Amino acid sequence: MNLTKKVKEKIVETAEHLYDLSKKDLFINITKAGVDITEKRPTKQTIKWRSKGH
Repeated sequence: MNLTKKVKEKIVETAEHLYDLSKKDLFINITKAGVDITEKRPTKQTIKWRSKGH
C-alpha cells in the first residue's frame, strides 16, 4: 500500500512538471532512450506577440 502511494505521488509530480514545461514553448520528446527538451525557434509572429507584452 505504501509503495503504491509513493509511485502515485511520483507520477503526479512528473505530470505536473511536464505540464509546466509544456507552457514554456518547449518541445518535449519522450522516448525509450530518454527525455529530450528543446526550445522552439522564435518566429516573427511569436516575437511580435511577446513584444506587445502578452
